[in-house]
Amino acid sequence: MEGRKPEPIEELRQRYKDEWLVVLVTKHDRYGLPSEGILLARCPDKYKVHETILALREQGEKGELYSFFTGPTIPEGWGAVLHAADTL
Repeated sequence: MEGRKPEPIEELRQRYKDEWLVVLVTKHDRYGLPSEGILLARCPDKYKVHETILALREQGEKGELYSFFTGPTIPEGWGAVLHAADTL
């Protein structure tokens, strides 16, 4: 990773549309979510992400890896309903 600068996660999301990214996390926001990191890999196929992460680990990468999709997570025309249940 020498010479590669950490970048804000939001900038990576905007630059690489509709791709899966694997990022080495370098900074978290106040809620503990990744906010900055070094891009290690880009994958157009969600099934390749796991293979990519395993390969990075086999190559000795020990840091916190964050993988995420930069495109829409809910297909166009669909909706989502979130429900929280509290049981005691």
